[in-house]
Amino acid sequence: MLLQIFTLLILVLPSCRSSYFVRIYSNQAEFIRPLDKLPLEFTEDEWNHIRSDSITLSSENINITSQTITEKKKSLNGAKILIRSPVSSNENTMMLVPGILVDESSNLVQITDESITGHPTLFFTVLPKHIFYLESPPTSKFYVNFTYVTTDSKVNVTFLQSNLKWHTQYQLNIYDDYRTLITMANIRNDGQSSVSIDHAELIGGDINLNVRNLHRTEHLSFARASVASSHFSADLPTIPPMIEEGEELTGLYVFPINQPFTIDAKTNYLLPMVRPHVIMERYGLISKYFSFAPSSGKAQRAYRLQSDRFISSGNCIVRDMDRIVGETRLPNLAAQNKFDFSLGIDPDIVYKENVTLISSTTFYDENIRAKHTHYESSTYRNSTRDTYEIHLIIQNYKSRSITVEYQQICSTFYRIIALTTVLDNNLFVRDDSTIKSTLSLNAYDIQSYSYTLVVVQ
Repeated sequence: MLLQIFTLLILVLPSCRSSYFVRIYSNQAEFIRPLDKLPLEFTEDEWNHIRSDSITLSSENINITSQTITEKKKSLNGAKILIRSPVSSNENTMMLVPGILVDESSNLVQITDESITGHPTLFFTVLPKHIFYLESPPTSKFYVNFTYVTTDSKVNVTFLQSNLKWHTQYQLNIYDDYRTLITMANIRNDGQSSVSIDHAELIGGDINLNVRNLHRTEHLSFARASVASSHFSADLPTIPPMIEEGEELTGLYVFPINQPFTIDAKTNYLLPMVRPHVIMERYGLISKYFSFAPSSGKAQRAYRLQSDRFISSGNCIVRDMDRIVGETRLPNLAAQNKFDFSLGIDPDIVYKENVTLISSTTFYDENIRAKHTHYESSTYRNSTRDTYEIHLIIQNYKSRSITVEYQQICSTFYRIIALTTVLDNNLFVRDDSTIKSTLSLNAYDIQSYSYTLVVVQ
């Protein structure tokens, strides 16, 4: 008979556990579970992370007619306590007298002193730090109740919590013959309690979801009553869950986790994601704004990343030939799209640029067409058309060949009219307001380049 009862308890206790489906975002998470009974009960730690304006019921056909939120806490009024005697004001000495807490909101206490003739019972208020409790003070619990009408057999409870969030972190390893991008999902539980999840979705992409740190006393009015407490503990899974490949959904990407797992309090839980195949390019970058004054400097150590699948934004530590060479933040990057970044100055690639004014003419230029209430009119201004010859020298101090990408950016003060090169018309090209070129240099090589630029300012 005892064996039968013990077996029954083992079978029944797991069914008391709430089944959570969680969608985890970069700054909070949406918890979804089937509605079991009302009212919903939350501990004080859970409530500190819950957005009260997000708690709702969901189904295909439901009409919520009312909703109430109530804080319930066992009152300490009438509890036996110890009070620090006023005569023991010295911090090094302490004299405690027994008493009764009459009103916890105002710290009104009652003591009985038989030495006082005619008035043995005294009532007075004390500082909170002078009250010593004989048992652990009760904590609040919060109850959410609904009235609703539905024809559906299944109704879910959904709400947002700010204690659970995730982000992607990367390790980019670059070698001469291959490149790898190690992708990890970092799920963080900031709460004081562990979180058990049956299955989850990691949501990646650009989403506008604000975290609201509400002070509940400013937004809600609560009734107080006594309440019992409950406790639940879950075992960690022996096999870590697996994050499946992401799927696109209206501009966002969803990464499913279809195995149960538990994240302990104040814990970062890292899981590997599907590793993308990446193409990496190394090059030296010379990027500068156009100026008629001579300039010189060094190229930047630049990289170009391309992935065969979506990459969620996250910090990336870069290793080149097994050495850490810097870190960058990868943006939300679509499949086959390219991302350029630089990690510092390369002292072995040096450039000098001289600019020579060939000609300059002044003319009246139709700048903008001003719009008025009843008509449009052209506005003219005095402009200058300048022709410059740019001489560029790049020197490679490395013992290997390199690729250098050159960018001359014209600010809003200049408007490019024409571009011509001295030797090769395809060596320098115009891309809107930028002059670009991809140049190759051999080991210990020095190369000179020239082109003519016509601008209006």
